[in-house]
Amino acid sequence: MTDRCQLNLRLDGRRDLLETIKDVATAEGLSVNAWVVRTLEQAANQAIAAPPIQPQTQVSEISDIEPVLDKLLDRKLDTLLAAKLARIEERLGKLSA
Repeated sequence: MTDRCQLNLRLDGRRDLLETIKDVATAEGLSVNAWVVRTLEQAANQAIAAPPIQPQTQVSEISDIEPVLDKLLDRKLDTLLAAKLARIEERLGKLSA
């Protein structure tokens, strides 16, 4: 039996982000849960590999982490969305030919 852990993520006012995550997860053939877990794991691994944070600048609140996660997610989504848009443009080009 696996140890089930749960994280409830609220995206208040960010329905656009939720829809983008759904689209990207689908494009990668993953469930939203699997995609979010993988993305969080990658972000955590990058944070672990980063140089240690000095005690005076240590992250103390979730609000301090949010910009870092937003930046990582934005970069990943930009790359994935660019690829998806290229595929759509390619299909549209074939339809108009």
